[in-house]
Amino acid sequence: GDHGVAKDQSDGGENCSAYPQAVTQKVLEGLEYKMAGASVLAATNDVSLHVIDVGLATDYGNSFGPGNVVAVSEHKVIGGTQNFCNGPAMSKEQVDGCILAGRKETNRIIQELKAKVLVFGEVGIGNTTTSSALIAAMTGEAIDSLCGFGATTDRDGDASIVSRKIEIVKKAITCHKTSNMVDNPTLALQNVGGAEIAAVVGGILEASDQNIPVLVDGFIVTTAAMIAVLIEPQVCRILCFATKSTEQGQLLAMKKIQNVAKRYKFPSLPEEPALNMNLRMGEGTGALLAVPLLRSIGAIVSEMATLNDVLSLKVNYNTNDNKQEC
Repeated sequence: GDHGVAKDQSDGGENCSAYPQAVTQKVLEGLEYKMAGASVLAATNDVSLHVIDVGLATDYGNSFGPGNVVAVSEHKVIGGTQNFCNGPAMSKEQVDGCILAGRKETNRIIQELKAKVLVFGEVGIGNTTTSSALIAAMTGEAIDSLCGFGATTDRDGDASIVSRKIEIVKKAITCHKTSNMVDNPTLALQNVGGAEIAAVVGGILEASDQNIPVLVDGFIVTTAAMIAVLIEPQVCRILCFATKSTEQGQLLAMKKIQNVAKRYKFPSLPEEPALNMNLRMGEGTGALLAVPLLRSIGAIVSEMATLNDVLSLKVNYNTNDNKQEC
């Protein structure tokens, strides 16, 4: 989805990203034509990839390209979200619609594909800024400790981008200071959320209702998982954290989830995700890279013998089968 805060300042936005907002559409086009990072990794790992447009700024009507991969949701936030530094990002109806869109698509995938594990990804220039704002709003954590480089053109990042993001998030929190967003996820999504984040929240909630495990991708999906947990604490039990983000806010979101799990006496969650690859790619790519790891774990649990099994193994080395005639 597109974020009002990512628009150019001349267009009413805040220039929060190193990339122009138009890149969101180009990534979706890459996914539609099976050229994007998630497309390649999904194909390599035999994962069925489906994308829904819930907030792209450009209005394509009911279809996006040939419609092979990307479907336009009936609950799409037309034009993308608003600049949350000047007012609410979305209306309550839009938030509810995006959550419902995520639920519907997730249920469809589970029913049609008999999915046993789900991976959620996201596309949206500016959504690391939005995620930082959401975590700041719901946890009260210091904003300076939440913001990172986001999507960048090089590995070193640009310190001026981080400073700008901190400034934008502080401006947003000040704008909505009369709203009590701490532990109030729906209100936080209205004020400083993103359409794709709300849709992922809905997808995770639906997965939890149907007892389907979720491989949690990086910063943005972890933020959505935190929101889902605050809405429904039982979500804790289905989350598998796949990849560590370069964004420092991810661990704060994980800490919030861990605290909820502890409060409701769910099994403890790991301190850090399984993989750490310094990715800044989005699209669910980190979680897709964890799919082979999950499959390997499943094979070990279901097929590998225990030490007792091996010790009790009876092998006869004196049978005719082991003799060789010259």
